[in-house]
Amino acid sequence: MKRILFTFLAIAGSAAGFSQVNKVPLIEHFTQASCGPCASQNPTLKANLDAFGTANYVRVSHQVSWPGVDPMNASFPAGPEDRRSYYGITGVPNTSLNGGAPGSSTTIVTASTLASAAAQMTDYSITATQSWANANEVTVDIDVTNETGSAISAADKIYVVMMEEVVTYSSAPGSNGETEFEYVMREMYNASTGAGGATTGAALGTIAGNATTNFNFTLTSLPNYIADKNEILFAVYIQNNGTKEIEQAGKTAHVAIPGIISVSAGANSTAATSICDYDFTPQIDFTNNDASTNVTQVVAEYSIDAGTPVQQTFNGNLTNGQMTSITFPATTLNPGTSVVSYEIISVNGGQDWSSPLAVSIDDESYSKASASGVAAPVFEGFENATLESGTGYSRDISTGFFEDGGVASNSFGVVDGPSYSYGSHGGFGNSDRLVRARLFSIGSGTVMRLTMDKVNLGTDSELTFNHAYRQYAAENDRLEIHVSDDCGATWTSVFNEAGSSLSTIAASTDAYNSPGAGDWEANTIDLSAFDGTDDVIVRFTITSAFGNNLFIDDINIGDAGSNPGASIVEDEKVSFKVFPNPANEQFVVSLGQDIDSEIQILDLQGKIVSTQVVSAGNTNVTINSSNLEAGVYTVLVKTENGVTAKKVTIQ
Repeated sequence: MKRILFTFLAIAGSAAGFSQVNKVPLIEHFTQASCGPCASQNPTLKANLDAFGTANYVRVSHQVSWPGVDPMNASFPAGPEDRRSYYGITGVPNTSLNGGAPGSSTTIVTASTLASAAAQMTDYSITATQSWANANEVTVDIDVTNETGSAISAADKIYVVMMEEVVTYSSAPGSNGETEFEYVMREMYNASTGAGGATTGAALGTIAGNATTNFNFTLTSLPNYIADKNEILFAVYIQNNGTKEIEQAGKTAHVAIPGIISVSAGANSTAATSICDYDFTPQIDFTNNDASTNVTQVVAEYSIDAGTPVQQTFNGNLTNGQMTSITFPATTLNPGTSVVSYEIISVNGGQDWSSPLAVSIDDESYSKASASGVAAPVFEGFENATLESGTGYSRDISTGFFEDGGVASNSFGVVDGPSYSYGSHGGFGNSDRLVRARLFSIGSGTVMRLTMDKVNLGTDSELTFNHAYRQYAAENDRLEIHVSDDCGATWTSVFNEAGSSLSTIAASTDAYNSPGAGDWEANTIDLSAFDGTDDVIVRFTITSAFGNNLFIDDINIGDAGSNPGASIVEDEKVSFKVFPNPANEQFVVSLGQDIDSEIQILDLQGKIVSTQVVSAGNTNVTINSSNLEAGVYTVLVKTENGVTAKKVTIQ
């Protein structure tokens, strides 16, 4: 009898010591708003997870930095990047289930793999809650429990992720067409301290048998890029850092946030259609989406080019679903590109709103012609374009403006070669910068424009420019140039080429990221029909056929022979050297021919700053550069045999 009792007690004790629980599967999904395959595969992932049941899994979406634009990654790049690197992921879409080897989401996450993952047993359980004191203060409480009777330490890291269950955009934020994103990682927190940026997690430590380790922290400052506070959840997972196995996962549930109101806003301003008409009426449309709170006051403002803000106040009573238009006094835009910024300052005297994204109104850009023309010649080599912070891209030029067709500046705009290890990839390899239209990745039918400011033409007028282009296969990407002398009321086409007639080198299915010095072609267009005409506007129009990339450089509008960039290609008949380069007080132009020559020095706007006539017999000419400002200049040598130009840098 004693033997039977001992056996029973041994079995009972064993059950108490090894009481495991089922794992909650963790899906780490790597995706991107400009990834085409992501847009086609993500719906299948969502369908498989919805069928499994939202309460039965934890999902974290890592919006990575490539292949294109993704504002969710831009808001918090560190977390997705660390997890991508951790798993060695090199392409998207990609997915890891419970820390396993990553792969396609359509094979990693299926009904079968999810059921198998959920059937796995673990020693750990996780309970996580979130509670809100107000719209800006949330407390996260986490219990990690050892469900067995023996000490355990298989999981040595604990990760806490703030995510938004759904992020919705009114229009696609990237190039793949997706507007709705699920379980988007927004920040990572240290479970022990609550400190943000904890992309490598925090130490978990050994947990005694049947014991619980508690983590508790309060956040009083939320990220300013949160789209909707009502969508915030916290994912918690514990992992073996060596094997990468996820031992357990859990997540918080949505709870009510005190004192918050659901509202939205958008710009609905009116600008004159003519590029020479600067009239502008700013307007913000504001909507109350809250079922329980009326809106009685809205304070809004706008500014142009970061100037003095203009404020307007709505006083009234908006019930759920009602909208009001907040119209500001009429004003005028600036010549060139005007950036209009909008902001909702307060609602109901300072009540918090649930969705910062819903009331965060995107800046608007409006492009207008210069107020009056400048005398020809006008030269634009793009070397002085102000680069966007942290990039090698720009649309900030002093001689015209870009109309982007909804395309980002990294796909249509000035590109600085050295910033991306392209070197001097401008016209014929003689300058660092050029304009690129990345038609390789721009959808067919997209129209982009570069419009030059007004110019007053003299005699023998012409337009010269250099371009490089290759087809992908047989696509007809198009470049057309129009001229107007009536502020865009009518346009005259002076250049229209596409496909093979536009190509300067053979087609290739590889992306044509940067042209070589020998890829370029010089173009000269007769504008004598506009001789003596003021306020002439030249416009370059590029229409994508989803082919390959097009490059433009060294635009010159003036009289014949005035272009410092059209004949950049080295010509044996007009050869010379410039040394030293870079130069300080002076430099030498060493002529390769013993004939009469004219040497001109031009700045990057094409203005002639020095001219020197050289008689035959003088082959080494010293140029005094002590009075020139630091920068890049063009040395233009003209002889009876032709014209050649080189760049010189003055320090």
